[in-house]
Amino acid sequence: MSLLRRIAGRCETHDRSSYAKTRRLEDELGLEPSRPPDSFTDTYGDPDLIDCGNSWCRNGR
Repeated sequence: MSLLRRIAGRCETHDRSSYAKTRRLEDELGLEPSRPPDSFTDTYGDPDLIDCGNSWCRNGR
């Protein structure tokens, strides 16, 4: 499966949904914020701040 993700240019870390990404999108669209997840790490974890380690990732840090 990772080979298919790489061919498609998809990253398991950066292309997954997260509350942080959803919250930013809600702000940009002027929508009411959705309820945060119960988990602290799910609420404040931001995949954009994580180094996935993939040299081919477009969002690589």
